[in-house]
Amino acid sequence: MTTDPQAEASAKVPVWIRRGQQRLLRHLRGVATAWRYSGSIARDYGLGRIGILARAAAFALRGRMAIDTFFLYRLFDPALTVAEKKRYLSEAPKANTRLWSLLTPTRYRCLYDNKLIFNRFFAAAGLPVAMVFGVFDADVGCTAEGEALRTVEELGCLMRRHSQTGFVFKPVEGMRGHHVVVLTGASPDDPEAFLTLAGERYDAAALAAAAADTAALEVQNLGANPSPFLIEERIRPHPELAAFIGPTVCAVRVLTIIALDGKPRIVGSVFKLQPKPLGVDHLGYGALACWVDPDTGALGPGRTRTDCEYTTVIPGTDRTFVGYRLPLWLDVKELALRAAAAFPWARAIGWDIAISDRGPVLIEGNERWSPSLTQLPAPRGLMTGELEALCRGLKADRRG
Repeated sequence: MTTDPQAEASAKVPVWIRRGQQRLLRHLRGVATAWRYSGSIARDYGLGRIGILARAAAFALRGRMAIDTFFLYRLFDPALTVAEKKRYLSEAPKANTRLWSLLTPTRYRCLYDNKLIFNRFFAAAGLPVAMVFGVFDADVGCTAEGEALRTVEELGCLMRRHSQTGFVFKPVEGMRGHHVVVLTGASPDDPEAFLTLAGERYDAAALAAAAADTAALEVQNLGANPSPFLIEERIRPHPELAAFIGPTVCAVRVLTIIALDGKPRIVGSVFKLQPKPLGVDHLGYGALACWVDPDTGALGPGRTRTDCEYTTVIPGTDRTFVGYRLPLWLDVKELALRAAAAFPWARAIGWDIAISDRGPVLIEGNERWSPSLTQLPAPRGLMTGELEALCRGLKADRRG
């Protein structure tokens, strides 16, 4: 694998500067997106473009959200009241940090941020998780059997043991699907090279090189250890989902809370629909966020982070997904509630649950869950009902 000079140069820039550059670019793109959306919305709704932009800017200046999020949440809709607009949780970084810290104190963060700790804890709680094959780390890496897993040669040895089934290679403390590689098994023409769902080839040296490219991880998850990579069982989608969507395991994001009465509740659920053979269902990789009916498991229209309009067909096809009922939906809800109850001091967690060929599997829990992932396709803002009551109660406890 060749070295990317641009990536090397970027890695030498201090993390705080790279984070600042990302935020600046995000704001510039947001302004450009807001300008583009405002023109079509003004025509469609018979509204003034300047007035729409002024309302979006007011939300941004009050720290509620980025200027383009006003459009992505469709807060321009004249049918929404002021009270309904205020129900939408902010996407501003400082507001998110305050919310996450209120609901799940930072001292509990490692249970969810470190995927090995997460796997061990929830497996011990009797919940279905992926089988861990090992951790690749230059200093302390080892296989599940206790053998060293620190060098390219040792990684190659583990790969040969899983040549028939493949595995998932992902950062132990990663975020947003970055650097996740799903390998299906050895190539028919080269037992040392493994193939991804899309047919890309990785040998042990290529995987090790990918693990060494830590620049993006350092920016995305400040303070995390970007070096260790988890090697775990490849989860396969439920046969019905594989036939309907494709080979990528698409998870349901189920947002739960531990309500004021101490019992777990489901706030909302979103299915991340990814028809591309990428192995990653994050919206940053082109997946759709589809609202899930809480009673039936039926999918509603989907949304992306790049368009304020709804989508009803699987990208690249003419097949609608609206009304499709997720298999094993009652089991998915039960698993989310059991996971929430297993550690009730984390009062709000966004669970990623895969509906696999062996039933629902807990992929990960996010204490820093993304409000936009759930709110983009949701019929309303999230700050209502028991979530609102919980936040008010926790704030009152802090003041008291």
